[in-house]
Amino acid sequence: MQPAATVIDISLPLTPATPPVPGDPAFSRRLFLTRAADDCEAAALSLSAHSGTHLDFPAHFLPNGRRAGDYPVETFVRPAVVIDAGRADRLGPELLDDRTFAPGEAVLFRTDNSTANRFAGPAFPETFAALTPDLAEALVRRRAGLVGLDACSVEPLNDPTYPVHHILLEAGILILEGLVLGAVPAGRYTLVCLPLAIPEAEASPVRAVVLPRR
Repeated sequence: MQPAATVIDISLPLTPATPPVPGDPAFSRRLFLTRAADDCEAAALSLSAHSGTHLDFPAHFLPNGRRAGDYPVETFVRPAVVIDAGRADRLGPELLDDRTFAPGEAVLFRTDNSTANRFAGPAFPETFAALTPDLAEALVRRRAGLVGLDACSVEPLNDPTYPVHHILLEAGILILEGLVLGAVPAGRYTLVCLPLAIPEAEASPVRAVVLPRR
């Protein structure tokens, strides 16, 4: 029997220390049943749809954009390539030079966000590595199916027009934010990032993992 492929968890844990995007509600877990009083434990969760590791769907920014329930489940299991962006903070289209990926594949960028643990919390970082609009346009031209980054936003929060989100989502490219890629070498993988089964969701937390592939 062949050994099982290694599964690498690339999800940001959801704890009270997880930094929410500024303006979003923080994650919390409140027990409403306890073992001492009720002989069991049950909790209520409070969070943003954009908490921790999460998918953005077109409806996040686009009127009449597609939502979680508009996609078949196999959308969230796809071939992926992890690209090491080094210590760059502004990720440009040169990162795609000499790198091949098929149309529809996921492209995940590993940056200093992971090695520096910038999203370990509790505060949302003032600066972080992020995509430029030029890279987003190049990803559209290369027909990427999903774009992921080890930051809780694929672009800085100082531009209220959010050009990177618009470029990708208008092209039908899903966005996967809040990854943890410090332990993931550059290379080819299978990505699994299933959203919660909330049909109307414009975004959803996910448990994202990658499996190496040849």
